Amino acid sequence: MTAGDRQLVREAVAAYFGGSLVTTDTGICYQGGSLVSSGLGTAYPYMPKSAPDQYYTAGMADGVAWGAVMTVALGPVRIARRPDGAMGGPVSGWRSRHYTTRCSFEAISEFPHLETAEQALDNLIDAWLNLLYLDRTLGTTNAVLYAAQGGRLIMQAGEGTQGIDIGESGEWIVMNRGRTKGGIAATFDCMTMVEA
Repeated sequence: MTAGDRQLVREAVAAYFGGSLVTTDTGICYQGGSLVSSGLGTAYPYMPKSAPDQYYTAGMADGVAWGAVMTVALGPVRIARRPDGAMGGPVSGWRSRHYTTRCSFEAISEFPHLETAEQALDNLIDAWLNLLYLDRTLGTTNAVLYAAQGGRLIMQAGEGTQGIDIGESGEWIVMNRGRTKGGIAATFDCMTMVEA
């Protein structure tokens, strides 16, 4: 891997779940992905100070009463030689990098009943899991985009002993005029490999 692995992993995760790249004067995000129909309006590779209201429902029909944004955070990273340390010399062999990756979902609801918002968040998480299961590389097998990484950035996501942890829903906060805000996070491992 080259310098910038952390940024590449963050952007790859956000793009896979969020959709196409959108650049603004405030940074980058991803919109228009397959999870729009499940309520994900925008995915950010980094935590924004605040997401504009319209980003929660980007790509959805006018007047929709619920939407979410997702942010990507990287926790501890475990780097190790495979299979059992350096083979054939002090700098040869494969090195794995296990990125503890957390996707946090924040939802805003205008639904009159809180249980409707909670159900919508459950449905979004189920759709997110199904999309993760479709491609363990999270769409990062591309010889052109990831030439420096041998054609694939993420070898596997959500696999291995760590698995996928879905947290409990956070407490929903009632904001102005009955609007509510709540969220949940999912944590999993993104493994990259480099010959070094």
